Amino acid sequence: MQLHKMNYSRQYFLFRLCGICTVIFVLFSCSSTIQTAKVSTLTANYCTPNVQYEPELPIIDISDQDSIAIRRVFSEHDFTLSKNIGLLSHVNRYLIAEDVVQRLVAKQYITDKYLVFSTELDAIAAELDCNGERIEQLANYLEKRNDRTVSRLTVASIILGSATAIASTAFESNAVNNVINISGGVGAAVLGFWTLKPHQKKVQMNIERNMLHNIWYERNTDRVYPPSLWRILNEKQFSNTDNNSLMQSIRARWIKYGLDEEDNIENLEMLYFNNGGTYNAEQLRNLANMHNELQASVRGIQQDLRSLINSITKLGFPNVEYNEL
Repeated sequence: MQLHKMNYSRQYFLFRLCGICTVIFVLFSCSSTIQTAKVSTLTANYCTPNVQYEPELPIIDISDQDSIAIRRVFSEHDFTLSKNIGLLSHVNRYLIAEDVVQRLVAKQYITDKYLVFSTELDAIAAELDCNGERIEQLANYLEKRNDRTVSRLTVASIILGSATAIASTAFESNAVNNVINISGGVGAAVLGFWTLKPHQKKVQMNIERNMLHNIWYERNTDRVYPPSLWRILNEKQFSNTDNNSLMQSIRARWIKYGLDEEDNIENLEMLYFNNGGTYNAEQLRNLANMHNELQASVRGIQQDLRSLINSITKLGFPNVEYNEL
């Protein structure tokens, strides 16, 4: 009877040890790509606007003589910005107006055009901010899941070590004890390796409207960006240096996100600048940072607009007394 109880006890410990190993294997060998309600929400393209920018009407050219006249009242920087927004013809109409009414009408056109561009600028910045925020939330969610995995691995390692120690004391046979100790040691080593380098969770995300695509490939055929903003992004004068345009400066900063590695560039180009794919937390963080950097560059154009609006408000009424107004 006592021998039977001892055999049963041994079988029980072996069963528990095998059960623990099985649970650990199942727990940490699951698919790394997760799909939850939160992931589905954050991977949805809810930042995409419902309208698309229409093709812009051709910009009316002005004569060289008119250009010289406008440069007298605008700095070269303001002149270039006005040209890209499409203000020059209206400014010229204002300067050559023969009466107050014509000047007021011309200035109203200037103001309206300015407000339209300012609104487009805010709209693009808002969309970039929305995308950056949702992708960053997704990265935070993945990192929390990965931290939870590390915690579970640590707990499993402790449980396995305890179970191995208990099981080895239940058997008198050295051969059995050796098997238990070796198995437990190998299991603890595997868990320790997984703790140092856990199998990271990933998410699948398809990007239908990739705002980084146009900047990276330097084309705006799908009209993601308004034509006026696209011209400014290609204008070297609005960069900190005249050697590169804003777009080229942005691309140069993006290179640091692993895109200078020849063996990985094709995969990262697909993830960052095309239709998406399977991302880990680090790649999502990089994608969010790229959106935020682009948003900062777009919002930086507001400084240029500030200079321009000051020049516009200073446009006087030549040869007209203010009491005539």
